[in-house]
Amino acid sequence: MDSKTVRDVLGKPESWPNHLNGHSIERPDMRGAIITDVFASGDQIGVQTKGAICGQTFSTFVIEDKKLRDRLTQVLRPELSVYEAVAAKI
Repeated sequence: MDSKTVRDVLGKPESWPNHLNGHSIERPDMRGAIITDVFASGDQIGVQTKGAICGQTFSTFVIEDKKLRDRLTQVLRPELSVYEAVAAKI
């Protein structure tokens, strides 16, 4: 059985919604981004980053499976490169 990565669940960082840019449909340029905060609330997780070419970002994802949601919040650690984080196996 193949292991899933964070990218398999959340998609590529460039596809993540950025709630800090208002209603823009432009996707963030995440080169150089590091994770600054990750949290779960209800059936969602929130991921905040800094250092990307586009500046700070904040993305939310609906993850209905509690075990998967908990695992993602463990893997997506502050100070970790976004690209390193999405390559992690879950």
